[in-house]
Parts: sequence; structure tokens; C-alpha cells
Amino acid sequence: RPGFDDVPQPMATIGLDGHFRELNPGFTDLVGYSEADFAAAVWPPVMDRANLQTHREQMKAMLAGEIESAQVKTGYVHAQGLLVPVVGSIRLVRENDEPSHFLLEASGG
Repeated sequence: RPGFDDVPQPMATIGLDGHFRELNPGFTDLVGYSEADFAAAVWPPVMDRANLQTHREQMKAMLAGEIESAQVKTGYVHAQGLLVPVVGSIRLVRENDEPSHFLLEASGG
């Protein structure tokens, strides 16, 4: 997956249904979970639940065409149990003018 797996920046694709689809090595290193573990979870899994509703509203607004992208500031619970601050952005990716998936580009906060 050129441009995804070979970049150091943590990145993940999230389906329109809220499920993680793909994580690059930077993201799996950041949170300590494999791509398969995240793929089985609904976005956002193992995270700071205080921001969950805000993130869902942002995703709905992107699907409705109200916004192009949104800032993400949250925390994921690392596999070792520590809260990892994550900041970055999420945007809707379209293919043939139709919503395809979300792209989360993160960095350690």
C-alpha cells in the first residue's frame, strides 16, 4: 500500500460504517495493537470515550458535505494500558464522487 504503509506518520482508514479497515505501521506502533485487532472494533475503539459523540457528529457532517475535514484530539488506550494522546485530522475520501472511507492522519500528542 504505497503512500500508506511506507510513511512514518500514523494513518488509518475507517469505513463509512465506523469500522477500522487499514492501519499503517506508524499507527499500530502508536497504539500497540495490530491492524487485525482494530479491524474488529468500531471506531473509535479503545479510546477516550469523552470525545466519542463529537467524533461521530464530525463524521456525519463530512458525509453530509457540511465540512471537508475535522481536527481530532483524543486518547487511545495503548495495549500496555497507558493513555496515548493523539492529535491529527480526519477527512472523507471520495472515489468517483461517492464517499468511500475516512482517512485518519494522527501523531502522538
